[in-house]
Amino acid sequence: MSAISYIVFAILGIAFVALALFFLLLISRNVVQGKVVREKLAKRVEELRMSKMLRALGLDFSKYLYSVPIHKINESMKKCETCSTTDQCDAQLKQETTRVQDVDFCPNQACLGKFTELTRSST
Repeated sequence: MSAISYIVFAILGIAFVALALFFLLLISRNVVQGKVVREKLAKRVEELRMSKMLRALGLDFSKYLYSVPIHKINESMKKCETCSTTDQCDAQLKQETTRVQDVDFCPNQACLGKFTELTRSST
């Protein structure tokens, strides 16, 4: 091989390493930002009846936050915030046991049901 080939090979190698380091930096920054976003989301969800309903259904709150897409959680939070059946919700939350079928009044019943199925099938 000629000297030019070595130089081109070295430049390509350096470029590849630089690109790999750049992507590693982007990925690690994205992971940190994702964690911050999920923590803020957790605080907002904790303020709603939704978090109590998750626990009443025996669902892991952390698992919910990290396995359900953020846009779906935001949709569920909006539904919970604007819910008109809060009296029924409060009464159900006082019950000893709660099943997804028991919360047919809840605008998030379908989402909670899917997550319940997902959780139970993965266990």
